[in-house]
Amino acid sequence: MKKNSKKLAMVDFWSVSDANGKPLGHGEKVGNEYYEYIKDQYFITQYVNSSLLPYIQNPNKHALNPSIGYGENKIPKIIKHFKALRAVFHMEDNIWFYVPDIYLFIFLLLFNKKNKKVAVNVYEEYSTNWLKHRIFLKSLSKVDVIFVTNEELLKDIPQGILIPDYTYDEKEYTDYVSEEKEERVVCLGTMNEKKKLREAVEAFSINGYPLYIAGQFSDREKYEELISTKTPNVIIEDRYVGADEYYELLGSSKFCLIPYDATFYKNRTSGVIQESLFCDAIPISDKSILSFSHIPGIGYDEIGDLKKMDFYNLSHKCYLNEFVRIKKEKYSREVVKKAIQAALDW
Repeated sequence: MKKNSKKLAMVDFWSVSDANGKPLGHGEKVGNEYYEYIKDQYFITQYVNSSLLPYIQNPNKHALNPSIGYGENKIPKIIKHFKALRAVFHMEDNIWFYVPDIYLFIFLLLFNKKNKKVAVNVYEEYSTNWLKHRIFLKSLSKVDVIFVTNEELLKDIPQGILIPDYTYDEKEYTDYVSEEKEERVVCLGTMNEKKKLREAVEAFSINGYPLYIAGQFSDREKYEELISTKTPNVIIEDRYVGADEYYELLGSSKFCLIPYDATFYKNRTSGVIQESLFCDAIPISDKSILSFSHIPGIGYDEIGDLKKMDFYNLSHKCYLNEFVRIKKEKYSREVVKKAIQAALDW
């Protein structure tokens, strides 16, 4: 194929930056990685919300019209989603929605895509909500290429092509990983109601092991509450953590706590768990979440189980050989790159 002989639109209609202009979620990272994978195969036009534009490497990038912003109310946001999706479908013929949400699948179900080619990434199948699950499955009949980010999703979507959220390139991560890890559990990312932070602080205040929580809190009162109840071994900081510091913290710590509420995160993939693997930090999370991720770690039935955990006497190195195998077999950047290139060779 001649370089850049075909056009492809990459669309992230969901990701935004916060009130301080810092990107939230994984849209920035995967958008730039995917662009690098296929920029020689297609002429790529990338559509994102306006607040994310400064972080997208592709020079041929455009703000969705209309764009959503941080903290918008649900109904106006949904209306904007549908208007933006309709505009993209009007302008483009080959479209890859690499950060979707249920509103995309509703739109696909209602929209006559005619001769358009559509690829979609699937991170979850909305199995906890019957109506959303039915909409999701029916909408997939309108999709030409389905990338699933977890092998468990292939059970209900056998036509899916497995690509993980993130891919592993040793050159990208090796400088962050310390040979001698600090005795510390880190908990990083956006701190919202879908993480059991109160229970985590309580557990580590009792077991005495160092816990470092760093990230932006969606609820300042929740942050103040945790500060008032924690013990000295627990450090909590309400602030944005940039990419370099994020990897440095993961790479220098023995453990990473991912305290998702399994009610919200059942059957969903986690980029943080994957990057814990890449940085040799042992993930700690709900057993069901670790099982779905197919990544070894320290699982609990209830986060309160960590109160009795003696982390000082847990072996960190016993996980590392398995981590090496998984990174090579499942997360190799070159393998994923070739799979995406082949699938999108329309």
